[in-house]
Amino acid sequence: MTDINKLDAAFARFERALGQFEVVTRSHVDETRKLKALAAGATSVQRDQQKLNEQLDQVRIKAAELVDTSKQAAGKIDTAMGRIRSVLHSNSGA
Repeated sequence: MTDINKLDAAFARFERALGQFEVVTRSHVDETRKLKALAAGATSVQRDQQKLNEQLDQVRIKAAELVDTSKQAAGKIDTAMGRIRSVLHSNSGA
């Protein structure tokens, strides 16, 4: 094999290796870009989840307040009904 043929073969191997390197590098860049996008999406989802948790806590607090108010109102209604019955019973001549 002549020196030119050896040099041509070496260049061919080098070009194939360089081509493979470019493919791997492009793939790595694409995967890195995808990972960054996923990380940004995950961060956004975490912020949304935190907001939803805060809103849920506020709704739970409001619901507890409404339950307490409802119990107080029911108690006042029961008391009023008892007084009305009492007045009606005393006015009925019993």
